[in-house]
Amino acid sequence: MARQKGATDAIQDRAGGAALERLEPGWRAALEYADIVHVSGHLVTDDLYAKLRAAWDEGQIVEITLVIGMTEYFNRFNDSLRVEPTR
Repeated sequence: MARQKGATDAIQDRAGGAALERLEPGWRAALEYADIVHVSGHLVTDDLYAKLRAAWDEGQIVEITLVIGMTEYFNRFNDSLRVEPTR
């Protein structure tokens, strides 16, 4: 889905630190945000939100949050029911 929405290989290859460094600051902030929201939305700081706001408008931040939340939901739903990925 990420590739369909225009994500580059650098965004999808989060395992490589060098790939993260090549990202624009807005994308790095979005990935940091996703990592924090994965633990708890209550942990999002004003500083992190300011990084997001510097790169994205409020509507885009809502969309980013929606994608994070829906991904979390589907992962938890599928893991709980032991749903195997389809090919």
